[in-house]
Amino acid sequence: MKTQCPVGLGGVLQHVVQAVKLRKTQRKFFAVVLSVFLALPGRLNALDLSHDASCSDRTIRRWLHRGDEGAVPWWSLQTAAVTTAMQSGLISPLCILAIDASFHQQSGTKTAHLGPFWNGCATRVERGIEHACCALIKVQHRHIFPLHARQTRTDSEAPGRMEQITDQLEEVLLDLRAPPQIELAAIVADGDDANISVVETVTGHGFPLVSKRPRNANLKSLYAGEHVKRRRQKKTLDGKVNFHDLRRFELVCETPTQRLLSQVVWGCHWRRALRAVVIQQLDSTGTGTGYAVLFSTAVTLPAHDVVALSQSRFEIELVFRDEKQFLLALNLARLEALQAAGGGQGLVFSFSLEDLKRRAYNALLAQVILSTLGLEARFEESGSLPSRPLDFGLKAA
Repeated sequence: MKTQCPVGLGGVLQHVVQAVKLRKTQRKFFAVVLSVFLALPGRLNALDLSHDASCSDRTIRRWLHRGDEGAVPWWSLQTAAVTTAMQSGLISPLCILAIDASFHQQSGTKTAHLGPFWNGCATRVERGIEHACCALIKVQHRHIFPLHARQTRTDSEAPGRMEQITDQLEEVLLDLRAPPQIELAAIVADGDDANISVVETVTGHGFPLVSKRPRNANLKSLYAGEHVKRRRQKKTLDGKVNFHDLRRFELVCETPTQRLLSQVVWGCHWRRALRAVVIQQLDSTGTGTGYAVLFSTAVTLPAHDVVALSQSRFEIELVFRDEKQFLLALNLARLEALQAAGGGQGLVFSFSLEDLKRRAYNALLAQVILSTLGLEARFEESGSLPSRPLDFGLKAA
C-alpha cells in the first residue's frame, strides 16, 4: 500500500525523522541542524551552522563525532529516506548496490588517516584521504541514494585497504536484510575493488557481483569437446582466454562503432565460472581498436544486463560530487526532488544539491521579507509566479 510523501523539504525531513526511533535530544539536534544546513547556500562547517542554529559549534562537533549509544543513528535515517521513497511509489524496490572509493586531496599534516591513495582525476597516486561509499541505485531510472560512507584508515593498527572495504560491504549487506521493501538485484563494484574477498562476501549473501576485469586477467576457456575415454579426470579447461582472438566468444550485437561479445569462462584466481562480456570498439572499417572486459558471477545473466548494471555504477560519481561539496542531507534532498518531479518518470539527471540549497535559501529569505512587511500570508504565491523568484540563482538545466 502506497503512503503519501509530504510536499516540500521541511515536510520530507519531518516525515523521515518520525519514521526512526530517536531520543528527544537526537530528534532536536537532527531536525534543527539539518534544517539550517539545507537552507543556507555554499559550503558549511560547524561554526557556520552555529550562527543560525540554536546550539554552539562545540555542540554540533560533539554530536557529529559521537560513537556511543546516544549518537544519531545515521544508518537508520538513511534507510528511512529510501524506504519512504519506495513506500510512496517514487521509486521501485528493485535496486543494485554500488560500492566505490573517492579520493580527497589534503595538504595539511593534522588530518587523520592521511596516506597515498589513487586519484582517478589525476590518474596517479597522491597524498590525501579516501572514503568508500555504498549506495543504492534504482535499476530503471538510476536514482541513487548513498547509504554508508567510511574513511579508509591508515594507522598502524588498521587492517589492509581491501579488508576494510570487505568489512564495510559485509556490514551493509547484513543491515539491508532488515528493510523488506528493498530488493537487491546485484552488487556492482569498481574493478580495483573486485578481489577474491569481495567476491566471496557478495556470493556468500546470495547476490551476483558485476565488475570490470583487467586485460591480463587469468581467465580460461571451458572445454566443450568430446571427452576421451581414459582413467584420468575429464578435461574441463581449454587454454587461456586471448582477448586478441575472440573467435570463441559469441557475438551478442554489433553497431557501426561497437561490438558486444560474451562467453562463460573460468576465473582461475577466483576458482569459479564467470560470464565474461567484451565491449570492443570499432573504427570506420569495422576493425577493433580497443576493448573492455566486464564480468558477472551469475553465468546466466545476459550480456546486455551486465553492461547496463556496470554502467549504472557511474551514477555514484554524482554522489561523490555532492558529498565533497556538502557532506550531508543528500538522500533527503533527492527524495524532495523526486517528489517535486513526480517520481521516476520525471527524473532530472542534472539534479544538484547546490541548486536545492539555493532554492531553500531563497524561500527562507522570501519568508523573512514578507513577514517583515506583514505579508506572510502571500508566501504561497511566490511558488506559482511566472518570474519564479524562488529559482533565482539556480544553474541552467
